[in-house]
Amino acid sequence: AALNKWLKPYIPDNCVIHSLRHSFRDRLRAVECPFDIIDRLGGWLTAGVGQSYGKGYPLYVLSKWMNRI
Repeated sequence: AALNKWLKPYIPDNCVIHSLRHSFRDRLRAVECPFDIIDRLGGWLTAGVGQSYGKGYPLYVLSKWMNRI
């Protein structure tokens, strides 16, 4: 909610902030980012018990994919 409030002045009236999440996911798919990294970057839950094991990806890996979009 705080992010939405902060972004609202920068978003045109004919757009909704939620559409940014869809665009973000589409852009990551376009650069062939692995789905588990897409989910991690977007804050979505990844299905499967194995996803909860380990510490996740190091920041440099996530950053690599962010820089591609």
